[in-house]
Amino acid sequence: MGKKFFKNKKVFYQSLFFILAIVFIIVFVKQFGKLSQAILTLSQGSWYFLIAIAGIQILGIANRGALYHSLYDFFGSRESLKRLILLTLTSNFVNLVAPAAGFSGMAIFVSEAERQGMSKGRALFVNIFAYFLIYGTFILILLFGLFYLMFNHQLYRYQIATASVLFGMILLLAIIALIALEGAAKLKRLIGFIARGINYVVRLIKVRGVKSKLISEENIYTLSREVALGLKLIKTKWRGLWLPVFHVFLMEAIDILTLYYLFLAFKYPIYPGTLIAAYAIGFLFALVSITPNGIGIVEAIMIVVLTNLSVPVELAAIAVLGYRLFTFWIPFALGFGAFRIYQKDKIIQIENGSC
Repeated sequence: MGKKFFKNKKVFYQSLFFILAIVFIIVFVKQFGKLSQAILTLSQGSWYFLIAIAGIQILGIANRGALYHSLYDFFGSRESLKRLILLTLTSNFVNLVAPAAGFSGMAIFVSEAERQGMSKGRALFVNIFAYFLIYGTFILILLFGLFYLMFNHQLYRYQIATASVLFGMILLLAIIALIALEGAAKLKRLIGFIARGINYVVRLIKVRGVKSKLISEENIYTLSREVALGLKLIKTKWRGLWLPVFHVFLMEAIDILTLYYLFLAFKYPIYPGTLIAAYAIGFLFALVSITPNGIGIVEAIMIVVLTNLSVPVELAAIAVLGYRLFTFWIPFALGFGAFRIYQKDKIIQIENGSC
């Protein structure tokens, strides 16, 4: 019964993912049916900007792997940058096909912890801390975008409500840190809850070569101790975090620059405030959405925000679809390839008796 439930849920998410993509395309064509005008706009684009975008997206993929490389180095573990780039692509793909509040991607890193010379508890903590850095940095950009929309009388309740959910997620991560500092007993209960969540996701995605129960109940005490040690290390060596923080800011800059170059490709001088506001709202709904990575919703929201800020509708639509192509669909395809490589590696390790 349980296996059937997990299988049906996986099929449901995959079906929802592709159905929403098709629905969005149909709605887009129906709503913005002036395809001849859109094609004319596309034909007038400067293709060398698209080449530049492809280049910075390659940099972005390497930078995401470098973020984990710098965090692993900070917490005393060594792993090749090439391997971590593969794992970040894999975890991103798994997060999309089996969305579970980020637990899916964490499961990939935790399953690889021993191979990387890092305990599972430390790997879990590093991933939680990486999310904290990413969300915490994005909050600054989001606040700017919300204030910009407010000053232009384009801030709506649904945007505020969605932003509140993200603020709540950041607050939750902060509470986790406070609980960890407060006492071992409370931390142990918290780690137990997170471990059960990761084990659930491992069973859901059924990664070959990974045990169905990745973190056993017996490991909970060890995990809580590792998290406490990680927080202590941050407290004493916080200046050494400048490199991971740099990589997180670079992640944001690359995505904003991608959207900016798309407008430049079609010779549209977009205002920096409009650009950042559209990016912030789009990324917000990618994080907090009922669909994987906000598919269908992000595109519609970003187009609405841009048109409300006086960007021509056909240009807004083309720029947003191009942005999602470079930042979502291409990484999704690369992630699928990385996931296949990851699974083959796990099978080889099992056959060699090293896993």
